[in-house]
Amino acid sequence: MKCLIVLMNSGIPDIVFMSADAEFIRHVNKVAVDKGLVQKNEVSWEKLDLNIATQFFSPIVASHGLLSCELDNGYSSITCENGSIFVFREFCDHLYIAFNGDGKESEDFLSRKLLIFNKIVSLHFGPVIEELRPDNIAERTEKWKNLGSVLNTWLQLYDQEQCFLFEAIERLQVNQGVNEMCINLLETTLKKMHSMGDKYALHTMLLVNAKLLALFSSRNANELQPSDILLLTVLACDIYPSMETLDDMLSRPYKAPEDHPPELLSSESLMKSRGQRVGDEYPSKSCDGEDSNSVSSSSYHSPKSTPERCTTPVEHMATPGNKSHTNKSPARRSFNKHAPHSSNKGVDEVETDSRECVRDGTPNSLDIPVQKSGELESSECFHTPHADVERSHIQGMFEEQNRISESSSDEETIPEEPQPRVYEDVPFSFANLEPTKPRQLPRQEKLRIPVFLRGHTCQYTPHIAQFIPILQGITLIILSELKSSLASLLCRALKALESLDPGKVTRRTRVTLKQAVEELETCVKKIRETLQKSKGVLHRQFVSLSECWDNCRKFGLLEYANSGISEPMTPRLESAVSELKKILKAVFRVRYLTQRKLSGPAYDKHEEALDIIQKNIAESLNLYKQYFTVKAQRNITMTTYLERFPGLVHFIYIDRSADLITAPAVNVTKSEGSDGRDASLLIHDKVWSMTDKLHKFIKDGYISVAYREGDFFYSYFLWFEDTLGSSLECREPPSVNTNNLPPGIIATDFYKNLVQTCFPNLQPGLVQCYELICIHLGVVPIQYVLAQSQKLALWLWETGDIQKPIPLL
Repeated sequence: MKCLIVLMNSGIPDIVFMSADAEFIRHVNKVAVDKGLVQKNEVSWEKLDLNIATQFFSPIVASHGLLSCELDNGYSSITCENGSIFVFREFCDHLYIAFNGDGKESEDFLSRKLLIFNKIVSLHFGPVIEELRPDNIAERTEKWKNLGSVLNTWLQLYDQEQCFLFEAIERLQVNQGVNEMCINLLETTLKKMHSMGDKYALHTMLLVNAKLLALFSSRNANELQPSDILLLTVLACDIYPSMETLDDMLSRPYKAPEDHPPELLSSESLMKSRGQRVGDEYPSKSCDGEDSNSVSSSSYHSPKSTPERCTTPVEHMATPGNKSHTNKSPARRSFNKHAPHSSNKGVDEVETDSRECVRDGTPNSLDIPVQKSGELESSECFHTPHADVERSHIQGMFEEQNRISESSSDEETIPEEPQPRVYEDVPFSFANLEPTKPRQLPRQEKLRIPVFLRGHTCQYTPHIAQFIPILQGITLIILSELKSSLASLLCRALKALESLDPGKVTRRTRVTLKQAVEELETCVKKIRETLQKSKGVLHRQFVSLSECWDNCRKFGLLEYANSGISEPMTPRLESAVSELKKILKAVFRVRYLTQRKLSGPAYDKHEEALDIIQKNIAESLNLYKQYFTVKAQRNITMTTYLERFPGLVHFIYIDRSADLITAPAVNVTKSEGSDGRDASLLIHDKVWSMTDKLHKFIKDGYISVAYREGDFFYSYFLWFEDTLGSSLECREPPSVNTNNLPPGIIATDFYKNLVQTCFPNLQPGLVQCYELICIHLGVVPIQYVLAQSQKLALWLWETGDIQKPIPLL
């Protein structure tokens, strides 16, 4: 029995979003019938009237609001006598509540669930949480259904994938030839998008289920944050769920791949039905006429930024007494956004036999010579093809998405938009909530949606994300960044307004108030200058913004900033500040969230180009489809560590500087007749149960943990190094648990805050953070556990450098 609800944080609860399972809906309907709120014959047991839900949550919301406003000490959680748990979180004047009544979700997990959902909302709508509840009931129902489906997908990935359990990126460990081929395909895709007029396309990535196969970014692009990559992975898995398992693939007889995979027939037939020729924009033949799927060192080359040798990002360490030396290539530690790290045969010795999955001609060694920085552009094997479309029309279509309100001609195309909505005027008694179900999209349907990613200058940098299905379980994502100067100003102004919230009066100081008002005044001035020449809806918002800002100054905003923290805000000033916040969000909504229906010849040709990209990448990867299916579920099988390290059952290594995880696979396919004695299932359960305890230790400031439980011995080590590989010791025990935030990177910057807390005098980029988790048999003595942990990291890193041992205990 589960539920997640978002309400306006006010005296009268106003439901903005709600997602619940069928059991919770039946329970609330039963309570409503028992209390006489509704007649039994009027209840639809599979749907929930939001009026009933409002009355159900009203008492607890009112109590929380009173404690929060009067005592600044609202509820964090409530545990009932029957074991039901309510967890509360506040974000931007909205109250998030997570409920669990079956005992399957703990308080810490519910808190993480709320934080993750808030990030999902921010990914879709930026700072405008009000977009969760549109005026139109049908649109609201569809939006709630999609967001609930994304949340359920994250829950599924959290329960199945180690990368989401520890919130770190898991790279698909493939051989060097396949790695170079994927990088070249992504680079060619970006060049193709640029040639079609989308000059703002900056990032492309290939996902295989929940794992990252390849990532390529333009040189002028900002670094894509690992947390955003994980969120985009959740979206891709939700849009194109892959139901194929390893057992399903092995149960089918082998069939040689065809030249034209069946998945692409609908795309090709669609193009032919439009009366247009299916062009071969990407060369399917190599320079000498051979099939381009033949992976060889002469046919596939990495981009300029690909290092000459990439290894798994595990730090080398040795036994005590050895001197520390610098790394041969310190750049190997960092997350290279232009090219993924290739697999290391020391990490996965199974890769030495992966040449059978590649056609003849692929070198067996992973130390393949990489093309020099100037050779790629002269290569004829992967080049940007000549576009057959009219670039001027395509250029105009993409520039329409990036127009800033600077000239009147730019804003004439913006459609009319109603004034900022007021919740009290929107009835919701006609809308019924149904249990959340996964969304269903045709396999070949491409999806183009706005997303807001974390940038260096803007917390919600606007992007256009294009999700393109390639093969079963393989998805291509193309990210185009929009101009973000106005978005940055709006986000800064809204953040300054949060500091003026009357409900946070006890948390402020006079200096904070003054700085917030000065920041707000600067941002509003620049926003008005940006919108001054606009027309249409944005011009009306410019007029409203100017009048509202004048009222704020007139009603004593500057005097309030210079007053003491105990001085309350006058009702007129409070109303003007609230109206200013609505106008700023309305500007953000019109500029970045207004859906523009794309049509016409330019759009059709752009879709044709995407179809060609889809077709050619699928043809290149079709040979390795089954190989990717196996690797997605058994990424690192690493059976040799059982011989090298007797007693070691499982390990997890995480490079927190780049948020990359290395761990043997523990994917489990639960059959109906399973008796629960499967070894993989046992390890899976031990890892997931261990994680809850480790997170508690980490939040309490422990960096080394070792304990024996049952038949297993668990150990956890967290250490820091500089860029040269020398160990750094924190003199004071770390403590970053001021807000009870769970360890992770999606919802919080836990590890960045940890580094800043432990080393306040060093720049964050100069300190590397690593984690190592090991599970041994319980009979292994502690001294052997410590020795094997050091040797394990040395074996994983596999370099000839000798360094100081990590401070395990």
